[in-house]
Amino acid sequence: MSVAIPDGYWPDDWTGRPVDELIAAAGVGLVESSITDPTFMGAAVFAVGRWWLHLPPALSGRDRDVVVRELLARTFQT
Repeated sequence: MSVAIPDGYWPDDWTGRPVDELIAAAGVGLVESSITDPTFMGAAVFAVGRWWLHLPPALSGRDRDVVVRELLARTFQT
């Protein structure tokens, strides 16, 4: 499912912006998932009036950046 970006600023050059800036612009929350299946690549869930990005456990650095960008791109239309 794709939805419009929530109220707030969404940069035109979102692929070049720091991922933490995109998280703030989208107003999403981050959760480390308890799913340990190695094929789990994350999920975007709408709960309690907010989008939450559920990330694979112990994800960091470039891998975290790629997963967050992918989830944002799949979830929000830019």
